[in-house]
Amino acid sequence: MATKNNYFWTKQAADGTTRVGLNDQGRDDLGEVSFIDLPEVGTELTKGGKFLSVEAEKAVTDLESPVTGKIVKVNDKLVDSPEDLSSDDERKNWIIAVK
Repeated sequence: MATKNNYFWTKQAADGTTRVGLNDQGRDDLGEVSFIDLPEVGTELTKGGKFLSVEAEKAVTDLESPVTGKIVKVNDKLVDSPEDLSSDDERKNWIIAVK
């Protein structure tokens, strides 16, 4: 079951990781994303701490992490296709996985 935190949904996977992606509110408030500065695998996140910078149609902003944990996977496709964040398909709009 997915939960929402500000601009993000989080979803627990069977392998114990949690995926984080952009939810409807995030897509609505930001508009079309044109650039994303992804964090590195291995980065330690703290809930509420800055983890992501985006340039979008309606805002250029730093976003806060909805989770605490270590990044174990990053959706590298977003670097070349940041518009995937505007998709409502969780297979495309996920950003990171943490453990």
